[in-house]
Amino acid sequence: MSTDFNSKDPNRQPHRDRGRHAVVGILYEEGQFLVIRRSQFVSAPGLICFPGGGIEPGEDFPTAVKRELVEELDLRVEVRGHLWTSQTRWGTRLEWLYCERLKGSEPRPNFQEVEEFHWMSVPLLEARKDLLGSMPEFLASFRSGDFRAHFESD
Repeated sequence: MSTDFNSKDPNRQPHRDRGRHAVVGILYEEGQFLVIRRSQFVSAPGLICFPGGGIEPGEDFPTAVKRELVEELDLRVEVRGHLWTSQTRWGTRLEWLYCERLKGSEPRPNFQEVEEFHWMSVPLLEARKDLLGSMPEFLASFRSGDFRAHFESD
């Protein structure tokens, strides 16, 4: 779908993600989430977010999130469940999937997409001012216990 970036309509959001469908990979270990800082070569550069990206034609959610985690972090994972569905203010539908690292798999950033990665607690993430727009609502839902069943063993 193309977007007219020169539109004079004040309600139109000039963002090329309008109408996309994407996946978000949630890894949670020892009370911390795996997050990335987006590289200067992608949209929303420098912001902190969970790894993930667009679903390619023919992919299901688990296949897409596994591919994205390999592309961004060279990280192999097993998908454990679907946590949530949300929609960004620019129209991208997000599927949030809980993932676990495969034994021996360590994150190694692809610097074309990821500037750096960190393991961060909810309080540290909530205190940041450089989060991608979709993160605060997820963190609030996590804190309220909406996903407790997925994270009880951690």
